[in-house]
Amino acid sequence: MRLLSIIMVVLLGVCPTVLVSQVPKIGTDSTLDVATWNVEWFGDSLNGPSNEATQLKNVTEVITNMDMDVMGLCEISNAGYWAKLQANLPQYGAVITTYSQTQKTALLYKKSMFRLLYSKSILLAFDYEFASGRFPLEVALESQWGSKKDTLYFWVIHLKANTGSTSEKLASYDRRAKAAEELKNYLEPKKRWKGIVLGDWNDDLDVSIVSGKASPFLAWRNDTNYVFPSYRLSLAKQKSTASYSEMIDHLCVTASLKGNFLSNQSGVMVGDSYIASYRLNTSDHYPVWARFAMDFKPWVGVEWFPGNSITNMSHPVWVEVYDVQGRLLLQGDPAVVKVTEGGLYVVHFIYANGYRKSVKVLVR
Repeated sequence: MRLLSIIMVVLLGVCPTVLVSQVPKIGTDSTLDVATWNVEWFGDSLNGPSNEATQLKNVTEVITNMDMDVMGLCEISNAGYWAKLQANLPQYGAVITTYSQTQKTALLYKKSMFRLLYSKSILLAFDYEFASGRFPLEVALESQWGSKKDTLYFWVIHLKANTGSTSEKLASYDRRAKAAEELKNYLEPKKRWKGIVLGDWNDDLDVSIVSGKASPFLAWRNDTNYVFPSYRLSLAKQKSTASYSEMIDHLCVTASLKGNFLSNQSGVMVGDSYIASYRLNTSDHYPVWARFAMDFKPWVGVEWFPGNSITNMSHPVWVEVYDVQGRLLLQGDPAVVKVTEGGLYVVHFIYANGYRKSVKVLVR
């Protein structure tokens, strides 16, 4: 028995794969679960992991076991292996960008939960800023649960990498900052859109990976109209790659959806804790995920038709929504007009007999 025990210890020492456990399930049935993952030159025989069949097997395992509802992917680099991955994941619909670079972005979504409305590349005038043509992929999905359909938007990005000499890294930093600025400018007029920006941002949110520089996303991070579920991970000094110490893969949520982010429910799936030699056979990045409430009610804790003491009064026929500075934001049919951004508003209800009722509304 003593000899057998020694043999088993030796075997365990030389066969670390027996210590590796299964990739965990992170998605739940009661939440909207979203992740982003750079799958490092996926399917490319000359770059990244050298065994493409093993990479395909491991990527399939990670996506299947994590069980996310939506996952943005970066560096899909071979059309044949992309087709094989889709065949391995029949529960997911898939879209991929059409730009010319080899490393493409893509989006997977559960077909039981969403219907594809459209996908397209955006901000085509900013080729240089977006890593010489890795334009953001915009995808619109219609929700398929509950009694009310809703539209969610996803923007998958892969910003310029931090490579080369010191001067080249500074130039790359500027390109990331400008790309983020232009994408934020694009989103600003779409405040009512429920959306998530996700992907490989190639820089961190607390401070830049470029020594002595502030985060190139500082202005965006400080804008309270948005929330970054991955920011708490940066502050906790977690990392999203196997080789470096920073968080460079992020999710950013627009104003109309930020109230749905479940506080502190974001994380990193540390791949090499579950797959032996993960860095060599799967990816140099880890999946980064966040959970959201699936209830998209725009008015929280507010009765849309406020009670009143006026007898024989029907429902209002017109509504006007003002901000606290008195600026008119929305107006129209009360059955159609809805506020989706958090904040304090003054709402005027107008009735058929000319009566007006004003209430303050806090939208969370």
